[in-house]
Amino acid sequence: MDFIYYNARIYTLDGDGTQAEAVFVREGRVVRVGRNQDIQAMDGARQAEAVDLKGATLIPGLNDAHTHLLWWGKTLRQVNLVGVDRLEGMAGKVRERALTTPPGEWITGLGWDKNLWGHDFPGRETLDLAAPNHPVALHSKDGHLLLVNSRALELSGIGENTPDPPGGEIGRDEKGQLSGLFKENAVALLLPHLEKSSPVAEIAALEEAIELARRSGLTGVHSIEERSGLVALQRLHERGNLKFRVTVLPYSYAAPGLIESGFRQGFGDEMLRLGQIKFFLDGTLGSQTAAMYEPYLEPHDHGGEDDKDSCEKANRGILRMTEADFLSQARFCIENGFAVAVHVIGDRAAGLGLDVIEQVISETGRSVSKEGFSGLPPFARHRLEHVQLLKAADLPRLARSGIIASVQPTHATTDRDTADRYWGQSRLTETGRGYAYKSLLRSGVHLALGSDVPIEPIAPLVGIYAAVSRKRPGEDRPAWLPHERLSMAEAVRGFTRGAAYAAGEEGCRGIIAPGFLADFTALGQDIFNIPETEILATPIRATIVAGEPVFLEA
Repeated sequence: MDFIYYNARIYTLDGDGTQAEAVFVREGRVVRVGRNQDIQAMDGARQAEAVDLKGATLIPGLNDAHTHLLWWGKTLRQVNLVGVDRLEGMAGKVRERALTTPPGEWITGLGWDKNLWGHDFPGRETLDLAAPNHPVALHSKDGHLLLVNSRALELSGIGENTPDPPGGEIGRDEKGQLSGLFKENAVALLLPHLEKSSPVAEIAALEEAIELARRSGLTGVHSIEERSGLVALQRLHERGNLKFRVTVLPYSYAAPGLIESGFRQGFGDEMLRLGQIKFFLDGTLGSQTAAMYEPYLEPHDHGGEDDKDSCEKANRGILRMTEADFLSQARFCIENGFAVAVHVIGDRAAGLGLDVIEQVISETGRSVSKEGFSGLPPFARHRLEHVQLLKAADLPRLARSGIIASVQPTHATTDRDTADRYWGQSRLTETGRGYAYKSLLRSGVHLALGSDVPIEPIAPLVGIYAAVSRKRPGEDRPAWLPHERLSMAEAVRGFTRGAAYAAGEEGCRGIIAPGFLADFTALGQDIFNIPETEILATPIRATIVAGEPVFLEA
């Protein structure tokens, strides 16, 4: 079906500052952009469905470059612990859920943040008292820690003699007894014992997440998924119910099976497509597991002492993979048609990610590998995810190597107090090191912006506000690391052209131009010409995918 969207203030983002009033869409693609009268006088205009946008601002469809779509959908039905600022508050929410959950069934949740209530990690005793008749498993806000109670430990069969897995840590108290806390790769020891969702429930969770994403103005996402997420997305697509563009980044454990079956990056269609392979190199700041060159500061440490014993015991985070393992697995992916997307938060992890990707690029380039495959497709690009702390010397390496920085602006504003506490101002304020979005752009790095939902809210306007203000919503204090603020145009490009480039789709998405996919976001205010304080009050008037409205404000 053909559509005409008119009476709009259109920002095409095509590089020359073009603005227009109307756009003609045929078979899901833009045919022409121009003035109202010119578009309405085109051949076929009378047969097209005309939509009056009543002065709304129309921009290329917003696209979130880092999500966990199915996981987010599942969490909408779990205990929500985001923002709970007391340990007792977490216990209260678990106790409340236990009242409506049959005994013996799992209680799961997400969002606890010990940095809000103190410096010590919680233990299983709190959950034992709150839900003695249920197994309980609660992910931390960053998803890199899992806290369970005694019933969950009994069901898992994990005991005091269970060894720590490589790249993970099982929490123990001073007597060697299990604390109920599992860090990084140790979380995987518990996951097989959690109750599994049915395929029907997973599709329903995915549909709910996608509907909320559309309402936020998103026309698509890059989503990091397990096998179940990819299956659910395919089922929705087969039924014609997806109507939302998804680039799937499979986890690294799935790479051998995909490659052996003949898949390469880019397989799929314009609605659902395979992207890069996702690796984890380290943990997170909030869990103090991000891999660092220099140790974390202790809460009482205002700069660190030079005591030898304290330095030897100092926390430098966790590397979840050895360099040799990552090199071997990354090389296998790259030689066989998949670029890599690598979770790096600490500066040590970022350095390792750069080292390995640069080495494999120099070894393979895009030439034929020893196995006879043709290497990466030309649109496949490597990514570092999060990039929250860098060594200053590593900033120009990103640009030289062509590696994309996939970052989440809301992490900067959420993390500011925790980063100051555990990393310290000296590390963060050096230009190009801490959450260095502006410095990355100036060095020539391609930025793709996202949310990391369910770790942060998916709303792209919240991400844009964080990028341009370096403040949390409602925060009445100076911007954090203000020299790293993005302009409005830079932030919007990160959620449009930047995300398209990261998916290798800059030739069909990210701008409004003839031949491009007709994905648009209509806003109730001209965000390019309002004070930053009004960004969050901007309503979403419409979300349009392949030319058709998938959300219209009532």
